[in-house]
Amino acid sequence: MKLTYKNSLSGIGQLVLTGLLTFVSIPVFIRVLGEEAYGAFSIVTLAGNLNLLANLGLNTSLLRLLSEQGKTRESDHDIVVTLGLLLSILLPLSALAISQEEHILTQWLGLSGGLYERVATLYKLVIAANLVLMLGQTFTTVLDAQEQIYRTNGYQFVYSVLYWGGLITVVSLGYDLTMIGGVILLAALIWFGLVLVAARRSWGSLDLTGLRGNVHRLVRKQLAFSLNLYAAGLLNMLFEPMTKILVSRLIGVREVGYLEIAYRVRAQLWTLATKAIYPIYPRIARQIDTRQISRLVSGYQTSMLVLLVPFLGLFALVMPDLMPLWIPGVNQLVVVATIAICTAHTVGSLALPFYYYLLSQHHVRKTVWLQLTNVIVNGLVILATYNTLGFYGIILANVLAILGSLTLSLLYQHRYLGWLRIPADGRQWPVWLGIGFVAGLLLVALLQVHVPQIRIGLAIGGALLIYLLLLVRLRHRFKAWLS
Repeated sequence: MKLTYKNSLSGIGQLVLTGLLTFVSIPVFIRVLGEEAYGAFSIVTLAGNLNLLANLGLNTSLLRLLSEQGKTRESDHDIVVTLGLLLSILLPLSALAISQEEHILTQWLGLSGGLYERVATLYKLVIAANLVLMLGQTFTTVLDAQEQIYRTNGYQFVYSVLYWGGLITVVSLGYDLTMIGGVILLAALIWFGLVLVAARRSWGSLDLTGLRGNVHRLVRKQLAFSLNLYAAGLLNMLFEPMTKILVSRLIGVREVGYLEIAYRVRAQLWTLATKAIYPIYPRIARQIDTRQISRLVSGYQTSMLVLLVPFLGLFALVMPDLMPLWIPGVNQLVVVATIAICTAHTVGSLALPFYYYLLSQHHVRKTVWLQLTNVIVNGLVILATYNTLGFYGIILANVLAILGSLTLSLLYQHRYLGWLRIPADGRQWPVWLGIGFVAGLLLVALLQVHVPQIRIGLAIGGALLIYLLLLVRLRHRFKAWLS
């Protein structure tokens, strides 16, 4: 358990620091580049992710195999086969994406001729950087399978500092989008070198004896699991790109920039949840007792629920005051989108522990239906509401899509592990009474204060007091739920 805590806390710490860099970068980008150029930057980084479509879920499949098999010759062979499959798919697809750049950027994504000329080199460099990142994920998988997730979190933080720190620097100095692409590629190359060396030292040398005669069997073994996982991952990737493309085509490029701000904040919160929960994936993969898995999954979900309720209240109270301080003159649409989309995704993160169960226990096909629910609901609601609700229809579509997939996930959980069980302890009523009292005082105080900085300070102070009550009074319960 200590290693699990270490892995989770390191991921949270890395994310908080990365979030601060993101927090600083977005206002700089908008101020220097302008809203339209920032929207174009968002679209190009999206287009540069086209080679991620070829991931095939191979690294997630590799994590499951290495967790089950340990350090064996079979595992060594699986590592090499994964790298070979990725290279054989990613290189041709990246070359195709570069050769068709004008068609992709102007015809598919709707950039004007002037914007296309500004972002053409950035597009190529982002594709190259994503190729490097995809290959490097194989080596982070090797570390994760050994429950050294804290090390991958550390290297990810170095990458984030290089990425966001470099972008802030070059944009502030007035360099164009081409230099931004150079920074993105350089950060990826440095990160790749770090994880390659770390994986080599941790795992040791690879025993390739007999690999040639087993390649076909190993490929079939990998693809049998990963193709279903790829289908789910592909659908998940389509959610954000499809939304941005629809917004660009149906409403405008400027609104893509608005949506990108909400997605940046949402990404930080979602990654925070995944960093905290991800360390249980190897534990579930090694577990064969369904009752133990059920207790573990329910325990994590109960802990998340207890911690999320105060956070979501704080988030809804703080963001209307914080957003204008963060981005002066921010459009009200951005504030509404950020609160609604981030709240929905944070609630949706309750499905993550069970999602890892599906990935590790041969139920990966069910993840396809979960992601398909996201994409279908999102697309249908956008097409049905954009004429009448405009940008608010986009927000509504995102919220309904996430809540729909969460509902389906809970139904699947009932089928395989039983209903989510939230233990009730009547002895803890003084804790909840105290929390309710603090929350009530906080709301009264906020209604009387109209200075944004003071309101934010009061909300954060109240939230910290609530979390202090939770951790002091329920710390033993948290340990039991997560054991």
